[in-house]
Amino acid sequence: MVTLEGTYSFDAPQDIVWEAVQDPHVLSQVLPGCERLAQVGENEYEGEINIRIGPVQGNFAGTVRLSDIQPPNSYKLELEGQGRPGYVKGAGHLRLESSGDGKTVLSYTGEAQLSGRIASVGQRLMDSSARSITRQGLESLDKQIQARLQPQPVAVAAPISTTPEAKSVPPPVAPSPPSTTEVGLNVAKDVASDLLADFEKKYSARDVAIVLAGFAAVVWIWRMLFGKEGK
Repeated sequence: MVTLEGTYSFDAPQDIVWEAVQDPHVLSQVLPGCERLAQVGENEYEGEINIRIGPVQGNFAGTVRLSDIQPPNSYKLELEGQGRPGYVKGAGHLRLESSGDGKTVLSYTGEAQLSGRIASVGQRLMDSSARSITRQGLESLDKQIQARLQPQPVAVAAPISTTPEAKSVPPPVAPSPPSTTEVGLNVAKDVASDLLADFEKKYSARDVAIVLAGFAAVVWIWRMLFGKEGK
C-alpha cells in the first residue's frame, strides 16, 4: 500500500490551474514516464506509463476515471493499471483553493494497492519513489501553467515595401517533459536523500563521518589493488 498526501502552490489563478488539471494533453506532458494519455469517454481516460521503482521497471497500461467533479474546486479519481511489473489500483482526491493573492494551492490525497513484482520492493523505497514522482509531476505541471500565462504573441505588420500582410509570430513553446532517464535519476537522488536523512536520525554525526571515512578507505584500497595505481 502506498499513501500520498501533500500540497503544492501555483503562482496562477484557480481557473487556469483547473483547466490544466483537466486537460489530457497537459497531463500527458507532466506525468513522469507517461507515454500516452487519451480521453475515451466522459471523464474517462486510457494511457500507458513507463515507471521504475528500484530494480523494477516496466510499462503499465490502464484507465483513469474522474468523478464527483466540482468545477473549479475538486474531483475524485480512480485508476487501474497492469503490466509486466504487476498490477496497481488506487483512488485519490484533488482540491484547489485560491489563496487570495493570485495563487492557487493544490491539495491531494491518494492510496494505491500494488501486486506482482513491483510489490516486492521495500515499503521505504516505494514511499520515497512515489513522493519523488509526485513532486516531479507537480513541478512539470507548474512549468506548463507558467507557459500558458505568458503573453500571447501579437502579429506585427510588415513594412509596406515588403508585403501588406501581417507577419505571424510563433506562440511560446511549452517546456518539454522530463525523459524517463531524467525521472529515474531524480527518483534515485530523492530516495538516497531520504535514506541518508533516516540514517542521520538514528546515528550521530560522528557515526556518519566514520561510515563515510570507512567507505572512502575501501574505495581507495580497491583502486590501489585493481585500478591504474595497482598496475
